[in-house]
Amino acid sequence: MLKSTFVHIPGVSKYTEEYLWKNSITTWHEFLDKHKTLSLHQNKIDKIKHYTERSIQAHGEDNIGFFLKHMHPKIHWRTYKEYKPCFLDIETTGLSKHRDDITIAGLYDGKQSKIFINGKNLEELKYELDKYNLLVTFNGKCFDIPFIQSKYPELDLNKFHIDLRFAMRPLGYSGGLKNIEKQAGIQRDDDLQDIDGWEAVRLWYKYQKGDERSLDLLVKYNIADIENLKLLMDMAFKKLKQREFLG
Repeated sequence: MLKSTFVHIPGVSKYTEEYLWKNSITTWHEFLDKHKTLSLHQNKIDKIKHYTERSIQAHGEDNIGFFLKHMHPKIHWRTYKEYKPCFLDIETTGLSKHRDDITIAGLYDGKQSKIFINGKNLEELKYELDKYNLLVTFNGKCFDIPFIQSKYPELDLNKFHIDLRFAMRPLGYSGGLKNIEKQAGIQRDDDLQDIDGWEAVRLWYKYQKGDERSLDLLVKYNIADIENLKLLMDMAFKKLKQREFLG
């Protein structure tokens, strides 16, 4: 979908983008081949042509800064098939990024889950995050990302970010992650059914008192979060593409 995107070009509205698509111009290269057939003002055609050429160059050079500068976050979902995603979720001791701590963080690249635990290997989280240009979270814009930035202010998190809490809203999905999973037909193991954010805090403190089984359950809970994010993202991408592009 990134190579079919034109709304990142200054002055190009959703209506103009749809006009291009309806005239069989669904990629940047198709615009360069067919732009002379369009019934648009020549100045507008010239501007789109200029930014289309810049887009092709930036994509070829893997210059994500160009797209981050021009793409509104609400269409970052269009980059999902272009860049390797990192599905991210953290657990904390509370809601305050200033007073509370990250207990564990989970990253899933679509094949392997990696868990980072406070007091063991949490510091490695920032090095792992550096490997990715695309983050997928649930409510990460409001919670996970600000929390991580408060603990590691030197970390560059200026990346594509798909927050499924907001990306799935136009598709009719609302509520918390567990509720949306149920709406999507995703089931968790029985021992995870009653665990939520506050129970995750309680499990951490039980682990701090020596209960290793509580840590095991907390890790399992976090892995379910990040691996289910991929299931939701795959579904959301397909539906958003059909809704906005093919619809």
